[in-house]
Amino acid sequence: MKKSIMILAIVFLGQSTIVNAITDWTPYLKPMLLGCDYPDPTDKLPTYYKASIVNNKIKGNKNNEFEEIVTTYTLKNATTFGYPLAKVEYLQGQEWSHLKLYFKDSKFTALRRQFKLPELNKDPDLIAKVIRNSLEGYEVDDGIGSLVLEFDRAEKSISCFWGH
Repeated sequence: MKKSIMILAIVFLGQSTIVNAITDWTPYLKPMLLGCDYPDPTDKLPTYYKASIVNNKIKGNKNNEFEEIVTTYTLKNATTFGYPLAKVEYLQGQEWSHLKLYFKDSKFTALRRQFKLPELNKDPDLIAKVIRNSLEGYEVDDGIGSLVLEFDRAEKSISCFWGH
């Protein structure tokens, strides 16, 4: 009898561990640390990350090339860079886009020092300049468009924006 109860307890604990497994988005989102180089999670998101998505909401008309499309993934049991992640939002416009990470609390602001400026002046025909670089983020203008990193404590988010 004790052996049966022990086996059932182990099986039950094993199942609850699987159900509550944390999905770490860090490997997928790591390029954001290097100049806000962010992935498009609407384009071939690896299956591993899909396990943490509990809701997928799309706003906008995909058939209208001039309309913004906003895809929001609401997450459960997800982290990135060591902090609990609540949502991932991807906006795609005609000549702009952003990836925004929403956290469960404001402790994520400790990550700011890990987010580096992009490599400037890689293209000799363009002269990139840093417009702003602070604890709240940065803005870089390369003459064609802007790249912006924003840490928003009130919204509990980090966003990388690129646009013309």
